[in-house]
Amino acid sequence: MKVFIAPQFPVADRGEGGIRRVVEAQIKYLPEFGIEVVDSIAHADLTVGHGILAPRRKDIPYVNINHGMHWRDYQWGLWAHEVNGMVRDAMLQADAITVPSQWVKRALSRGMLRDLQVVYHGVDADEWKHRKANHGYVLWNKGRADQVSNPHDMNKVAGLLTDVQFRSTFGLDTDNVIIFGHQNIAKMKPIIQRAGVYLATARETFGIGTLEALASGVPVAGWDYGGQHEIIIDGETGYLAPYGNYSRLVECIRLCLQHRDRLSQNAVEDIRSRWQWKDKIEQYANIFKRIVDSQHQDRPTVSVIVTAYNLGRFLPDALSSLLKQSLESWECIIVDDQSTDNTTEIANDFCNRDSRFKYYKT
Repeated sequence: MKVFIAPQFPVADRGEGGIRRVVEAQIKYLPEFGIEVVDSIAHADLTVGHGILAPRRKDIPYVNINHGMHWRDYQWGLWAHEVNGMVRDAMLQADAITVPSQWVKRALSRGMLRDLQVVYHGVDADEWKHRKANHGYVLWNKGRADQVSNPHDMNKVAGLLTDVQFRSTFGLDTDNVIIFGHQNIAKMKPIIQRAGVYLATARETFGIGTLEALASGVPVAGWDYGGQHEIIIDGETGYLAPYGNYSRLVECIRLCLQHRDRLSQNAVEDIRSRWQWKDKIEQYANIFKRIVDSQHQDRPTVSVIVTAYNLGRFLPDALSSLLKQSLESWECIIVDDQSTDNTTEIANDFCNRDSRFKYYKT
């Protein structure tokens, strides 16, 4: 099976961040699951597009890997609404959609009527194993400064912890804060590995930077917000504070520094057991294979959709009428909007009698 993935990254890492990490992991591990990544759509059995990208060929399926959208209450400009429209259009065209966290799934799936499949990001634990000394500083590491990745939180908590050193890619230089600017992964890696605590205050869909810190044995302190809640085991690999509670965030940083040895060991063990890239790419591989296989399955000539809300008294006659038709190539999809009568029992009885009946509860 051959897969074309967009975007492509023809030059060395320049600090592009999460999407590049996912694409590189897919290129690295998909071949282990029988999938070849090709450079041309013309040679592909399936296309994969990250974010707004929807590489299409009419005769093959397309999977969208969604990394989240721009939430309205973050006060973005009009450009963000345009990008959201592009993300929406990419998802509408897709035969399958993946998202990086349950948080994103809950936010997007409410009005979509689509099955969004959660595939978390990962990290290669061995690539982050090191023997570098802990320099004790608190690190804020993001590739940009905006409403989601706002260094203001870092500077504010640094002002409350004047005896602790902070280092950050963005923000304001102060007596205990050193700003070193945006870095590519090669330069950023040793800075992460030497950190005492990783500060996760970005309101992210899911933090690959958080995983890289944990893989380096660096405990995490941050907001209990977005995807961070699904990564950090509070009190075991770090500590999370309610969003906006700076006094509690100060306590979280203090606790990370106080219990660093225990948290560091737990962090590395957790990465190895739950967050390896190879495991995540196997999930992608299974989705890709399932979508391609479904394209070659025999499909019925006619699909009959029966909506049923507390209509059990009519359902047997309605479904029996299908069995009396001369056409045999059909399926019947029974959609039950949480009936409280005997609709479920009737529908299941017909499904047991004939596999062409399929029953779904909303």
